[in-house]
Amino acid sequence: MINSTLRLQRVDPGFDPANVMSFDLSVSEGAPYVERLPGGDIERATPRVTAFYRQLLEKVTSIPGVESAGSITPFDFGYTFLVLGRPAPAPDKMPTTGYKEVSPSLFRTMRIPLKKGRYLSGSDLPGTPWVAVVNAAFARRYFPNEDPIGRRLLLRYTDVGEKQPRQIVGVVGDVKWFLGDIQPDPVVYVSYLQLGSDFRGGSIMSHLAQIVMVRYASGLGSRAGALSVAVKKAVAAVDPDQPVTGIMTMEQSLARSIGDAQFYAHLLEIFALIAVLLAAIGIYGSMSYFVAARTHEIGIRVALGAQRGTILAMVTSLGLKLSLTGVSIGAALALGLTRVIARFLFGVTATDPVTFMAVGCGLLCIGLLACYVPARRATKTDPMVALRHE
Repeated sequence: MINSTLRLQRVDPGFDPANVMSFDLSVSEGAPYVERLPGGDIERATPRVTAFYRQLLEKVTSIPGVESAGSITPFDFGYTFLVLGRPAPAPDKMPTTGYKEVSPSLFRTMRIPLKKGRYLSGSDLPGTPWVAVVNAAFARRYFPNEDPIGRRLLLRYTDVGEKQPRQIVGVVGDVKWFLGDIQPDPVVYVSYLQLGSDFRGGSIMSHLAQIVMVRYASGLGSRAGALSVAVKKAVAAVDPDQPVTGIMTMEQSLARSIGDAQFYAHLLEIFALIAVLLAAIGIYGSMSYFVAARTHEIGIRVALGAQRGTILAMVTSLGLKLSLTGVSIGAALALGLTRVIARFLFGVTATDPVTFMAVGCGLLCIGLLACYVPARRATKTDPMVALRHE
């Protein structure tokens, strides 16, 4: 668990989290932003949704000290898709991908690297050919031996597909919003400026709810706290009834994403320390009893000329045998029991040999240290006292 926590803290999220604050927003799923169409579960987003986020980003970007701002949906709806020009697979074999609705400025705001092609642009509008940007994981999985730039995708959510295909115009680096994600999933990024108006099955939430990312100047320093007040004022200027929640820095957000792993690691650390303490006390007590019970024997050995090194070796050898036996039994039990926490591990297996060796050697050292005091006492036994000992 400690190893997992250390590895999680060293994970590259795929963007620069420094000097970035995030704000959760979600316009109302009703008038004036949404119309529910009769005869089904289709909801129609009005132009007010796009206008709200466009005006908000413009106002936030104009705040003194703000370098850039972008938005991304917090939801990750699973979409199926077709690659035009390829044979259509069976319905149950359709490829799947994550789907993120973003503002064109998000990639530069978060400093997500461009691997190939171009980013989304503010000129990508509903009246122009629809485009998309995919992450590197998408390109590796679905275009392993070809260039994805220029290929066209027809995205589909549940049983409803988009009205027109999207052309892949760029490939960006993989992003881990949660550091515990072992392997990045394929993701398609589309612009919130270039969408249809009709949504089905609750997918409209990917359009209504957005996380606004604000990158501020590094020189802002202690005044960065005032940024949240300025953003709230900007939101109120666009829609006074719109609440702002989830205000935090990206570094806090990433730390929260590994909070469970850290909690379990700290909990197990406490139990481990108690176990080590009890083991040390137990070995010390056993060795003390062993020395006391053999005081007469030790006195005779010393009287007959036994060297202190011989007595020390005799006592510590027993302690070493007991420690080796305990470590062997513990390792055998741990091989089975550690599978219980396997799902909490990151970047390390439940049977990691380095961990087992390190812990085993550590316990042996503690055992030998616990043997040292009674063994040292045994080497100083006065033969005359020992011979009179009952």
